[in-house]
Amino acid sequence: MQIYQLQSGVTADYASSELSKYIYEMCGENTNIRFSKGENGIALGLFSDFGLSYDRIEDNELDDAYEIKVNGFCGYIAGSNIRSILYGVYAYLKKAGCRFIRPGRDGEYIPKVDLSSFTTELFHKAHHRYRGDCIEGAVSYEVIRDEIEWLPKVGYNCYMLQATAPYLWYARYYEHQGNKNKTPEPLSTREADIITRKLEKDIKRCGLSVHSVGHDYMAPAFGLFGSVTEEDIDKRGIRKYLAKICGERKIFRGGIRYTNFCYSNPEVRKAIVNYLAEYVTEKPEVDFLHLWLSDSPFGCCECEECRKMPTPSDMYFSLLNEVDKAFSEKGIDTKIVFIQYNDTAWAPKRERLNNPSRFLFLNAVKQDYITGYTEYEKQIPIPEYRLNENTATTAGFPMNINFFREWKKCFGGDSFFFEYHLYSDHYCDPGYVQTGSRLMRDLKLLDAVGTNGYMHCSTPRKQMPTSYPMYMAGMLLNNPTLSEEEIIKEYYSAAFGDDWEKVYDYLSSLSELFCPDFLRARELAASDEMFTDTKVVLQYMYNPDAAESFGKIPAVIDGFRSIIEKNLKSDDPCIRKSWDILRLHAPIAKMLAEGLLAGAEGDMKKAQDICRKIVKHLSETEDEYFGELDFMLLYRRLKLVFGFATHQFSPVTEEL
Repeated sequence: MQIYQLQSGVTADYASSELSKYIYEMCGENTNIRFSKGENGIALGLFSDFGLSYDRIEDNELDDAYEIKVNGFCGYIAGSNIRSILYGVYAYLKKAGCRFIRPGRDGEYIPKVDLSSFTTELFHKAHHRYRGDCIEGAVSYEVIRDEIEWLPKVGYNCYMLQATAPYLWYARYYEHQGNKNKTPEPLSTREADIITRKLEKDIKRCGLSVHSVGHDYMAPAFGLFGSVTEEDIDKRGIRKYLAKICGERKIFRGGIRYTNFCYSNPEVRKAIVNYLAEYVTEKPEVDFLHLWLSDSPFGCCECEECRKMPTPSDMYFSLLNEVDKAFSEKGIDTKIVFIQYNDTAWAPKRERLNNPSRFLFLNAVKQDYITGYTEYEKQIPIPEYRLNENTATTAGFPMNINFFREWKKCFGGDSFFFEYHLYSDHYCDPGYVQTGSRLMRDLKLLDAVGTNGYMHCSTPRKQMPTSYPMYMAGMLLNNPTLSEEEIIKEYYSAAFGDDWEKVYDYLSSLSELFCPDFLRARELAASDEMFTDTKVVLQYMYNPDAAESFGKIPAVIDGFRSIIEKNLKSDDPCIRKSWDILRLHAPIAKMLAEGLLAGAEGDMKKAQDICRKIVKHLSETEDEYFGELDFMLLYRRLKLVFGFATHQFSPVTEEL
């Protein structure tokens, strides 16, 4: 059988090799890849290679569409752009019965099918233009690589590596933060750079757009990397460049990541502009460069010159215009992403972007995950900006969307949402069923709120108990008309085989009985790593209703163990792995229920003792669940849920 590859490049090569690989796995047919057009084979190319119309495509490079017309081993798979050829290959395989349940080879359900008699015709255009994921948690090269290879199979088209090099996220894993059972493996900045370079190549190979940086570019612009101290600031002689707050120029809230610079200072802007121009020149693979300010509110410079700007966003736009000008002068085409986040919730009053086509607008959404986007029509007056004194940016989604509407008045270009459903909030829902339903609810409202895409901020290690929320989101971002019922059936039946409905009922029971909303705090949003407000009491504490619900969970888990054991013998490796994940999940969920029950009944010492038991179990078994569960993020959430982070369970003082 012949595969005719009509386009060149790493993604086009990958599309051909993927089609060849899966055809062989499905029916044992050997293929030859030829870089020419011929008869009696499947041709892979652009719409233009087959004389197909682009009329339904607004932007050939940004909009992903494919057309498939294959009869047996003859026909074509065409894309509106190179990556869409690869998406078309996966769509063809999916029509033939393949399912890509989770990252990794054991996450693929590959049926045996006689493709020589298989016929399909299909046209598809992705509904939302931006569909992505962003690095979070504690990660190794291998888990991110597997995630990157999985994303295009389930409908995503971009991946973001935060910071100039995501050292923090790699180090969390290699240093095994929180896991006292493992020996730390120190990671050098050079090793982190090597991992990043490999991942950037993987992202491009898989046809995804590379999104890069975010907060961490200001300190590197002045030669500062990693953990930065006040002594480092003085050694570099740059204290005069830091934001002046309460009369002092110093590192804000203990971390350079949370520290703004004095953006009215022309030397500061020049250093940042020059650094970014050099950065993207050295990394032409970066498609979208995210330029955000510090990762903390109320840290803007209060010097006399900075006060002359009506809002931080006015100063922000001035900086963005200078970066754009430098890029244009150097012939750099990289798009720039600016953000509505913290103090830039307020739209600029005076400044405007000189070259709007260069830019893309990102809303880092803040919500409580309970009401989600449902109150998007609610009109809330936006308060006047008061330098480092406002609190409105934590007022939830209705306020956020009103800020967003003000931003849209001064920027009419593309926008997408940056969200945290799968950051650590999903740990409040050990069944993932409520998480999936609420994520679907919000995704179906993206058109109503007026944005053109969505990027998860999430760890790639989120497959326990299932990968359903991420899988569902990829499908829905492509086609929001799909129903919850049809996606549930498609995912669960492929993942678990004949007993899939029993799994769904089991996990639905866990989602209900764990009372996820009792484990959440509206004040939290996604900031669990910094949260130490002792005045916040989670609703499950001292709660008889929660206790009654938690008390039922162990019996539900024990009653399902025999079904898990039976299905661990499945002949299919994908299905067998899905059930093995449930096997590993069961004791964790049971211990969590017991700990929460103790807290709900008011026995805080017992609750914290059980939490330590959970952490010990997780520490000792991490190698078993390594790809499916992020120990570091769950550990951090457990510290919050069981009161270690907020010091609520007095007189217990021992650390976790």
